[in-house]
Amino acid sequence: MSLADIRTRATRFQSRVRQRNALEYAASAFVIVFFTWAALTAPAPLIQLGAAMIVLGTFYVCWNLYTLARADAVDGLNEVQAWTEFHRSELKRQRSALDTVWRWYLAPFAPGMVVFIAGVAFTPETPMPVLARAIVFGLGVGMIGAMFAGIAWLNKRAVKALDREIAALDEMRSA
Repeated sequence: MSLADIRTRATRFQSRVRQRNALEYAASAFVIVFFTWAALTAPAPLIQLGAAMIVLGTFYVCWNLYTLARADAVDGLNEVQAWTEFHRSELKRQRSALDTVWRWYLAPFAPGMVVFIAGVAFTPETPMPVLARAIVFGLGVGMIGAMFAGIAWLNKRAVKALDREIAALDEMRSA
C-alpha cells in the first residue's frame, strides 16, 4: 500500500467514526431530553426513577463514547510508517471499544430500562389485571433484551471486520 492509500483509509475511517459518534450524540440528546421530561412529569415515582436512571446512563455512555471511541486527530503525519502506525492504533482502539460495548454502552441502560418498564407496567394507575401487567413487563424487557442482543451482535461483526483490517496492515508491515 502506498502512503496515499494508507492516508485515504485512515482519514475515511476517522470520518466514519466521527459520523457514528455524531449520530450517537444526537440520539443521546434526544434520550436525555425525553427521559428528563418523563422524570419530571411522570405520575408514578418508579417511572420517574427509571427515567432518571436512563438519563444518568446516557451521560455515562456519552462520556465513554468520548473517552473510548472518539476519532483522534491525524495532524502532522507524513511518512508511511507514521500513517500505518496511527491507523493501526486507531483500528485497535475502536476494536477494543466495540468489543466491550456490552459493558460501557448497553449495561448502563439496563437498570433504568427495567425500572422504567416496571414503573409503566406496575403503576397503580394502570387499569390492568396483575397477569396483564406481568405480560407487559415481560414483553418490554424481552424487546429491550432483543434490541441489546442485536446491538451486541452488530458490534461483534464490526470487531471481526476491524480484526481483518488490522491483520492486513500487519501483513503489509511484515512484507
